[in-house]
Amino acid sequence: DVSIPYDATAQLAYAASDRSMAYADFKAQYLADAVALVKSKQPVDVSIPYDATAQLAYAASDRSMAYADFKAQYLADAVALVKSKQPVDVSIPY
Repeated sequence: DVSIPYDATAQLAYAASDRSMAYADFKAQYLADAVALVKSKQPVDVSIPYDATAQLAYAASDRSMAYADFKAQYLADAVALVKSKQPVDVSIPY
């Protein structure tokens, strides 16, 4: 039989410890510590909302209009700004 007990890691850690507490208490603490360690290593969500720039601009504004209206105007202004900075291609006949 080459099966490994579910709590083999706790058993090995307990055997290497000073055994100052009962195994059942040690196992509970060991598993809680292991879960906490795994949770601490989970990736942190660093996603940025699609309309984060509009949200930040709205938060910095005087909020004199509804967010939906502000966002529409902000995006229109942003598109106009980007278009204004594009070089004009004069080689295309109009």
